[in-house]
Amino acid sequence: MDETRKNSSLGMTVLIAGYITFICWVLGIFLSVEIGIGWQSYTAVVFFMLLLAASGILFLISLIYNIQKSRGNRHLSKGLVFTIIGFPPIAFCYTAVLVKALTEGH
Repeated sequence: MDETRKNSSLGMTVLIAGYITFICWVLGIFLSVEIGIGWQSYTAVVFFMLLLAASGILFLISLIYNIQKSRGNRHLSKGLVFTIIGFPPIAFCYTAVLVKALTEGH
């Protein structure tokens, strides 16, 4: 697999993972409201937190890798563009978790 295709695939993976994480955040909020306190709600929240951690780690790996490759090629790669586009949903989810933790006194 050539280098540009690898960069693009990694960036697209970050983009898809970011938006899947955002969708799971919305579903987690819906399940928490509908189900209430119970093991199903805790399972949904734990699944979301694991997905959020994986998305964040994948984003950082892709960002570092694509920045290094873009510097070497001296142009903005498609993988770096996809990685940057995938940042807002991941950042929103981390911000939502932080605000929820701060406002509930945990």
